[in-house]
This record gives sequence, C-alpha cells and structure tokens, in this order.
Amino acid sequence: MRSPAAAFDLRAALSDEIRAALDELGAAPLTAKAVHRCRVRLKRARALARVGRACAPGLSAVFNESARAVMHALSHARDLAALSAAARTTARKGSRKQAAALRAAADTLAALELKLPALDVDAIGAGLRDLLAMAQVWPEASPRQIERGARRIVRRARQARRRGRASTIAARRHQWRKREKDRLYAAMLLDGAWPANRKRRLARNERLGDALGRERDALLLVERLAQEPDLAGGSESAIRARKALARRLKRLGRRADAIGDALHSGRA
Repeated sequence: MRSPAAAFDLRAALSDEIRAALDELGAAPLTAKAVHRCRVRLKRARALARVGRACAPGLSAVFNESARAVMHALSHARDLAALSAAARTTARKGSRKQAAALRAAADTLAALELKLPALDVDAIGAGLRDLLAMAQVWPEASPRQIERGARRIVRRARQARRRGRASTIAARRHQWRKREKDRLYAAMLLDGAWPANRKRRLARNERLGDALGRERDALLLVERLAQEPDLAGGSESAIRARKALARRLKRLGRRADAIGDALHSGRA
C-alpha cells in the first residue's frame, strides 16, 4: 500500500457522509430507497471511522456503536423488503409448487412491511446529528495513520475471508460480508491512500459484497420460514420454499467463494 500524496481529510469525509445521511432522511416523502441510501451513507461513515481508529480509538468505538444504533432503527422495513425480494427471485427457478409457496411468502412479507409503524424520524435525526458532532471533532489524521488504518481494514477482510470461505456457519459468512463492505467503502472514499490497482479490485469487491448479501438474505428467509411457516401458507409450503432456497444458497455460496478467491489471489 502506497502512502497518499497528501493527508486525507478524515474529519471532512466523515462529516460529508453524515450530512448526506441527514439529507436522505429529510427527503419528502421518505421512501424506502431514501432509507436505504441513508443506511449506505452510515455504512460508509463507519468504514471511515474504522480507518480513523488509528488516531482516535475511543472516539471510533463510540461512533461505530452510535451509528449501529441508528442503522438498527432504520433496518426493519429494509429487512422485510429484502426477504420479500429474495423470495420472488428464488421463485423464478423453483418448481411450480415451490414458486407458489415463495410468491405467497413474498406477498405476506410485503404486507407486513406496509403494517410497520412509521419511522421515528426525529429520534433518528437526533442520532445522526450526534454522529455529525463526533465527526466534526475528529483529530486530524496523518498520512501514516490513514495508511495504518487502511491496512487494518484490509487485514480484517483477509482474516474474515479465511474464516468464512466455504463455511456453513452463517455468522462467519456474515462477518466476511461486513468486513468486505468495510474494505469496499474505505477504498472508494480514501482513493489515493489505497493501492494503485484499486479500480480493478473495487469491481470484484462490489460483486463479492452483492453475492454475500444475496446469500445472507436467502439464509435469513430460510430461518424465518422455519420459525413462521404460515408465511408461505403452512408447513408443507414452507418446506418446499426452503428446499428451493437451499439450492439458491449453494449457488450463491459457490459464486461468493469464487469471487473471493479472485479478489484475494493478489493479496487484495
């Protein structure tokens, strides 16, 4: 990893991400897409805060925990929408009965999404403003500290991949996904502080995050159907849906592992 030509303004970058999240939250009307974009901005900010751990470890920890709480408040509608989308996508390649069960689950989940209480926009906005206040007092980071923080992001992604590749343990796959997302967002935002071949790897990193994310949604849907078979119309229908999802999980798992192998082959 090469040192940046000039110091990266971590404080400004963090502040920009939180301001963008506030802008999304203030959209009228507040759509599901705006909520999703708000969460993405928070994920990007958390990646930056992890880079900034090198110069402010305590502040980084508090920032990430606070951002996680805000993201959780935004997550409920997104979770149901993601599960519904996973069901509809899987239905396209299932048998007739499997497809019917999956479409029934998708419809039920979409109906549940409509019944969710409205977001507490005032509380979420207050949480975002607290994050902005933390971002604005972040200590200035030297080029060496930025490089050290970036190296830590890379190291954690490698470690998570070693534990998560080909694993049947859902928590390890999820951890791998989170660490790869950190690396993707940090690489995008740090720009000149990242390796020279950043652009080639960014595309692979993005494909990997997408595959692991789709795998995660399918797995969560399997778990939800096991707990609530009535989502698909009853026990027999839920079993059919879960069989179709199990096949999809295998395909997605193989794809994610293959992309991860290509990404990490050059010590990404």
